[in-house]
Amino acid sequence: MRQLFKDRNFIKLCLATLFLSSCLQLIWVVMPFIVKFIGGSDTDVGLCFMGQMGVYVIFCTLAGIMIDRFRPKRILVLGAAAEVFVAAGLLATVLYGDKDVMFLSPVMRLVFLMSANGIITAFFWPVMMGWISTGYEGAELTKRFGFYNVTWGMANMVFPIIGGYLMEINYFLPLVLAGSMAVLCLVTVCLVKCISESLEPPKRSDSTIVSQEMYRQSRQFLWMSRAALFSTFICMGVFRSHLGIFYKFQLGFSESSYGWAISLMCLFNVTVFWMMARSHYWHHNKYLFAITQSSILICILMIIMSSGLMFQLLAAGMVGIGYGVVYSSHQYYGVSGGRRRSGLMAIHETLIGAGISIGSLIGGMLSDRFGRYSPYWFIFAVIIAGWVVQVILWFCIGRNKRLEVIKKQ
Repeated sequence: MRQLFKDRNFIKLCLATLFLSSCLQLIWVVMPFIVKFIGGSDTDVGLCFMGQMGVYVIFCTLAGIMIDRFRPKRILVLGAAAEVFVAAGLLATVLYGDKDVMFLSPVMRLVFLMSANGIITAFFWPVMMGWISTGYEGAELTKRFGFYNVTWGMANMVFPIIGGYLMEINYFLPLVLAGSMAVLCLVTVCLVKCISESLEPPKRSDSTIVSQEMYRQSRQFLWMSRAALFSTFICMGVFRSHLGIFYKFQLGFSESSYGWAISLMCLFNVTVFWMMARSHYWHHNKYLFAITQSSILICILMIIMSSGLMFQLLAAGMVGIGYGVVYSSHQYYGVSGGRRRSGLMAIHETLIGAGISIGSLIGGMLSDRFGRYSPYWFIFAVIIAGWVVQVILWFCIGRNKRLEVIKKQ
């Protein structure tokens, strides 16, 4: 891993990732409480997250088609600059939340700003991951993704705690800090040297050709990881949009307790990222999916059955293990042997965005209609359904591969 520090461009890109992720974490951790503060419902909370991630999915699809044609640095600079304005708009909404502006209610202004955030990040994250991974395969690809994941994971681990305590003072303080992080991201991206004019990968080496052959033989793992990623992020959509409301209004915990829960989740998450970056035992291990999905089911049951803070925090932390394994697995299988890395990473981000959108909106609707425990029974069923789909994909794709071999013979 030490040789990665010699690549100054890579380190600057990771720092920019750290700052933008810090900004987003502060916005996400405060958003449920802002919506409730201005009189919104649980469904309105889900609508804000749906506004961001639904738009994110649409624009990730567009990014996957067109993004490799443009200079990566220019896209990142524009995205970081736009994020500064979004943070400023959110801050203004909190300060003047009781007034309609241009016929938009406070809740709809939040939905609009979160949707703008979705457009920005749809063009930011795929470009970032495409830039750092282009031209690398196998162990080197795993190391680069691992270090990158640890970087944004560290922001996810620290800033929810900071945001939680700042919220107990005043709701606008986390947004002030979020705007500062967006400015630092913009400055860092401006310092990156644009070595290549595009994200077009270099001439393929023998290792790349071998990797592409492996990619063709790994469709089972690719599609299993996609099913696992989608179902897991439906679960994450409920966690990120409704767990804070569940803690405060159902169990009576403080805002900082929610910050600690998210931070513990990210602590386990970062630990998994680090372990998976340093070893390759998990490559093409089908049992890893079953183990991690089982751990998420146990965590959901702990949240439903327990009202104690320590058990809630432990459950939230353990979810980070399954989340980290699923995220890293699809990140690796999704680009191995591929040439248009930004486009492939756009698929990765589309699945994440679609999962969070569904989890946020349906979770809010269920919470308003059937009570605040119902979203967790919903994601319990989703994880089981995702598990069943993975088993079906494994046997169906394996059968098709055997039929192809028989036809060739």
